[in-house]
Amino acid sequence: MDFDTQEDVRPRKRRRFGGLAAVFLSLAVLVGAGAVVWNFVGGGIQQLVDRFTVADYPGPGGPPVEITIPEGATGEDVARLLLEADVVESFDAVYQPMLDLEPRIFPGTYSFPTQIPGLTAVELIIAGENRVYQELRLREGLTIKQTVEQIEEQIGISGADMSAALEDLDALGIANEAGSADGYLFPATYKLDPGVTAEELVEIMLSRLDQELALYGFDRSNAHELLTLASLIQLEARLERDFYRVSTVFNNRLEIDMPLQSDATVNYGTGGEKVTTTDEQRADPNPYNTYFYRGLPIGPIGNPGGLAIDAAVNPAEGNWLYFVSVNLATGETVFSETLAEHERAVLDFQAWIRANPSWNE
Repeated sequence: MDFDTQEDVRPRKRRRFGGLAAVFLSLAVLVGAGAVVWNFVGGGIQQLVDRFTVADYPGPGGPPVEITIPEGATGEDVARLLLEADVVESFDAVYQPMLDLEPRIFPGTYSFPTQIPGLTAVELIIAGENRVYQELRLREGLTIKQTVEQIEEQIGISGADMSAALEDLDALGIANEAGSADGYLFPATYKLDPGVTAEELVEIMLSRLDQELALYGFDRSNAHELLTLASLIQLEARLERDFYRVSTVFNNRLEIDMPLQSDATVNYGTGGEKVTTTDEQRADPNPYNTYFYRGLPIGPIGNPGGLAIDAAVNPAEGNWLYFVSVNLATGETVFSETLAEHERAVLDFQAWIRANPSWNE
C-alpha cells in the first residue's frame, strides 16, 4: 500500500545573533593578532629608533671644565675625554660631528662648558677660542738672570728648574764660550700651556730664536757674534731708527780695530746699573769690557729682539764713529764722525744729567 508522505514545510527559525557573534569572533581574532604583530613589529621599530637616536645634551651648558688634549690625540681620543668630563652626553654625540666636519685637533688645554651638545663641542674645537694659555711677556734686553726672574714671577717656574734646564749649553746648541745662555732666549710674548716645564719652555724660546735667525741665513751654531753685536745694539739704542745707526758705529769701529767703548758692556761685566760708568769700572779687565779689550765682548750681554738682530745684519749707511744720548727722556741721540763733534755732544749729555739726576740713580 502506498502512502503519500508529506514533507514538513514549516519555515525554520532564524538565529538572529549567530552571524553577528561570528563577526565579533573574527574581529577579536584580528585584534589579537594585530596586538601580537604590533608587539613584535612595533618593538623592533622602537629598537631601531633607540639605536639611531644619539643621546645628546640640549644645552645651554653647565660649569666649565679644562681638558688637556695630548700630542697625537685622535678624534676618538678627544671624544672619550669630552665624555669622561661630562662635556657631552655620549660618545657618538661628539664623534659623529667630528667625522662630518673633520676639525684639526691641536694639542693643548681647553676650557669647555659641561653638558653641551656634541656639535657645539666640535665647533669650539674648530674655533680654538676656548684654548687655555698662560702668558709670558719678556721684553728685549733682559739678561739671563732677569729673564729667569721674570719667568718665575709670571708663570711660576722656579729659578732652580730654569738653571737646570739651561745647564748643558752644548746639548741646547748654544755656542757661547762664556758659559751663559744670554742672548739665546728670544724676548717675546709667549702663550704657553698650563703646566709647561722648564725644559719645554727653553725649547720653545730657542725655537723662536731659530725662526728669527733663519730670516738671515743663521742658526744657533753660527750666530754667536751676530747675537753678541745685536745685544750691544739692543742696550745702547733708544729709538727705532737709531738701532741701525748704532750698528753702523760699531761696525765702523770693528773695521778699523777701534775699541767699541760701550758702557752697556762695562755695566754687564761689573754689575753696574747706572747710565754712566766710572773710570774704575772701565778699567776692569773682565772679558765683557769693550773699553779694556778691542773687538766684540766674549758673548751677548742680554737677549736682543728682532729689531736689534735686523740692525746688526743691516747697518745704516754712514761714517759715524761716535754716538751719545743727549736726552734720555726722549731718546734723542747725536751721532758724530769726529771726536770733536762727539765731545760737544757729551757736554750736552752731562748738562742734561745734571738737570735730571734721577735718571742716573
